[in-house]
Amino acid sequence: MAYMWALGNGEIVEATYNAQTDSLTNDQVRDELVSALQQFGHTVSCTRVNDSYNEVYSVIIDGNAENELVICIKGTTPGGRSNLNDEQRIQQKSKHINYAFMQHEMGKKAAHLGVYKRDDQVIFCAWKLKQSSAAAETPISKQIKIQSIADAMKLGFVQQEKGGGELACAFRKEFIYFYLQNIEWFHNAPVREMATHGLPEIGTEDEPEFVMGKNILLYGVPGCGKSHKIKEEYCDDETRMERVVFHPDYTYSDFIGQIMPTNVNGHISYPFIPGPFTRILRKAHEHPDTTYYLIIEEVNRGNAPAIFGEVFQLLDRVNGESEYGISNSDIAREVYGDENRKVKIPSNLILIATMNTADQNVFTLDTAFKRRWSMMSIENDIAACRFAGAYVCDSQITWYSFAETINSMIIDFGEGNLGSEDTRLGAYFVSETELRDRGAFAEKVLMYLWNDAFKYDHERVFKPQYNTLEKLIRGFKEVLFGVFLDTVTFIPHPVANITTTVEINPTTNDTGAEENGEQ
Repeated sequence: MAYMWALGNGEIVEATYNAQTDSLTNDQVRDELVSALQQFGHTVSCTRVNDSYNEVYSVIIDGNAENELVICIKGTTPGGRSNLNDEQRIQQKSKHINYAFMQHEMGKKAAHLGVYKRDDQVIFCAWKLKQSSAAAETPISKQIKIQSIADAMKLGFVQQEKGGGELACAFRKEFIYFYLQNIEWFHNAPVREMATHGLPEIGTEDEPEFVMGKNILLYGVPGCGKSHKIKEEYCDDETRMERVVFHPDYTYSDFIGQIMPTNVNGHISYPFIPGPFTRILRKAHEHPDTTYYLIIEEVNRGNAPAIFGEVFQLLDRVNGESEYGISNSDIAREVYGDENRKVKIPSNLILIATMNTADQNVFTLDTAFKRRWSMMSIENDIAACRFAGAYVCDSQITWYSFAETINSMIIDFGEGNLGSEDTRLGAYFVSETELRDRGAFAEKVLMYLWNDAFKYDHERVFKPQYNTLEKLIRGFKEVLFGVFLDTVTFIPHPVANITTTVEINPTTNDTGAEENGEQ
């Protein structure tokens, strides 16, 4: 039988189950748990409670035995409930679950987890820890939808309805402490309600603990809000940032630094002049308690592997720090004052890159480069744009109505073309000021539609008398939306009717009972 599997990039595929390659041993499960708990620099003791309960572990973080964790955990496998090939499950003996439950009743923090692994990506699945009424040796199943696992691959943390108000969770390992700190909440209420009651601290005031030491690549259509997300959610302090823009002429020397002739008191010297990478690396090294950011805009508009050079090796990170050091005497001398020291990226330096999906063919990023980054798709949410309800050029058509209509046409006309969605108008493709100016709007938006989005479909969008870009722009200044075919309808929207709905935690309904009578 073929089952559904979530790949490391969140794609769902159908494949048969091979127990030898598609399941984890108890030792492998323990190793993944320890790896997740160690990722922020903690020391971790993880031992089986005894030989009779070989799937239950006593976990002590940083030697603090008073805060012992009891974790009942096993690797997930497909199968279980008949005719449901889209689930993963764990099966554990009733006695294992009840041991963890009793420890919880005695005041210890306890968790019931499963480990899913595919393409070297690990997702932890979690269920509410409940007492079992079955006999000690009876296997008890807990299921979770593969869609929830796929969503967690892409989004980081999701919840799934299990019926009766109970929620299962799926999350990447970066969120394990976030989950453990809030375990009593996550199985009973959606995360979006936490703001009402106050979110417990999980790191510093501005940077959550699980963000430290990451390479993050934000991608989406032009104007979807990638740079805005960096400003609002990561950093807006120029003293803790270096921002660069890759382009075809940008080089390794521009990025890392170069030896330049310099006139000092009439004498020519040849010092190493550090580039933005070396400058921010030095700041991060000198101030280890402060988080710094290297922002790389338009990473695929330059030859990224050539620009990074040997620094590419530093993108492999363990516990936030580069796993492998490199030899570079210029960088080492500038950063550490010791040209023989191995160069590494520290855990307090976060790299964030942006990429327009419409420009993927400028310089293709190879798999080896991309796999070293946490890919994060930025949703093109027009309704969430702060000026979604603003009218375009004194008309009764809002930016929301215009952009949604145009984007629907782009998708419809591009059916069968995998890249069509990348040419959609981004939520912030234009500014609010440009919306009010007929000339600015035409020169920016109409030109884009003519040259890019509808390059081969002019006659399906615009009236025949506007058969050149020059005529189209002049026509828009005169008759606004009259340049479009009569079949193209932009529905007027009063500003008050533009609402934004943000689904923080995608859920998947699952009302089926667990096996063996366990609910």
